[in-house]
Amino acid sequence: MFKRTIKLALLPLAISASFAQAADVSKEELKQQLDQIQQRLAELEKEPKTAMAPKAKEETRHSLNFYGTLRPTFGVTSTDDGSNWDVGDALSRIGIATEHKLNNGLTAFAKGEFKVNIQANGDFGEARKAYVGVKGDFGRVAIGKQASTQYNMIADPVDIFNRASTPLAYDHASPFRVNNLVTYRKSFGDFNFSVDGQFDGSDGDSGADLFNTGLEYNGDGLRAAVAYYSRDVALGAEDSAIGFSVSKSFGDLYLAASYQDREITDFVEVSAAGASIYDASGSTLDVVAAYKFNSTYKAKFGVSVFEDGKSGFVSNDFNAYNATLEYHTSPDFYMFAEVQQNDFEWEHNLDSTQFNVGFRYNFDVGFDF
Repeated sequence: MFKRTIKLALLPLAISASFAQAADVSKEELKQQLDQIQQRLAELEKEPKTAMAPKAKEETRHSLNFYGTLRPTFGVTSTDDGSNWDVGDALSRIGIATEHKLNNGLTAFAKGEFKVNIQANGDFGEARKAYVGVKGDFGRVAIGKQASTQYNMIADPVDIFNRASTPLAYDHASPFRVNNLVTYRKSFGDFNFSVDGQFDGSDGDSGADLFNTGLEYNGDGLRAAVAYYSRDVALGAEDSAIGFSVSKSFGDLYLAASYQDREITDFVEVSAAGASIYDASGSTLDVVAAYKFNSTYKAKFGVSVFEDGKSGFVSNDFNAYNATLEYHTSPDFYMFAEVQQNDFEWEHNLDSTQFNVGFRYNFDVGFDF
C-alpha cells in the first residue's frame, strides 16, 4: 500500500518530465525537474507508515449476557399412603450478567438471576442472585444475594442431578444462595480463597449473621476444598459446620464426594412434655459418579446420608439414592429420566420412591460493545 502511494504521488512529476523532454527543454530545466522528483521521493520516505495503516479496532469495554435454563419435569412419587403424579420444576431460571471495564484497570460486574417456577403457574420473579461488584488484581468484592462459599466449594462438586433440593444431604443443612451477603474472592495460582459475611440489620443485632470462609485447590484435573461456616438460626441457636470436598475426572468418568461435620448449639426442642434446650451434632455426606458413554448418553449415580443429630420424633435422618440417564441431542438441550429412593430412619417420615422424566433447555446470548 505504501509503495503504491509513492507511485501515485510521483506520477504527475514523471508525466511532466516526459512532456518536458518532448518539448526539447534545456538541460538545466530537465535537471531541475529531476531534482523535484528526488525531493518528493525523500519526503514520502520520511512520512510515517502507520498513518496509512488500518484503523485499530476500539477495545470492547462492555459485555452483556442474557442466559437461562428451563427444566420442566413430570413424574410420580410413591409412598405407603399411595402415589401422586405431578408436573415439577428442576430450578428453572433466567438471568442477566454484565461487565464493564473501568479506566483504572478494574472491572465492574453485576448479575440478576430469577426463578421461573414452571410447576406453579410459570411464576417468575423470585430472585436467586442479585449483586454488584468490582474485580482486579486485588481479587473480587461483591455485595448482594449470591452463592455462599460453602456452596461453591463443598456442594457444587456433587450438585449434578436434574432436580431441586440437591445435593440431597447438603440441601437439608447448609447455605446455598444468601441475601445481604458481602463476599471477597482471590485466586493464587491453583488456589482459591474466599470469605463471606451476611449482615441482615432486620434481625436486630449488630454483628454478622453468617460467617463463611474456605480454601480450594483446582489444578491438574483435581479439585479439593475445605470450608467453614457459622450462622445464627431460629430461637438464638447457632449452626456451624466444617466441610470437605474432592472431585476428579478420569476421562469420561467423574467422581466426587462432599462431607460436613455440623454442630448446633442451644437448639430448642419442643415436645408434649415442654421445651428443652440442648446441643446436637450431625453430618452430611454426598457421593456422586457420572459416566459419559458417548456424545449422546450420560449416566449419573448418587448416595447421600443425612444425620441432623436430633433424636426421636424431631429427627429427620435419612439415606437417599439416585440414578439418572440423560439423552443429549445438542449442547443446549437434553432429556432425562431418573429414579430416587428416600429412606427415613423414623416412621413419622414416609419412605418414598420417585420417578421423573424431564427436559432441560439452556440458552446464553452475549453482546460486546
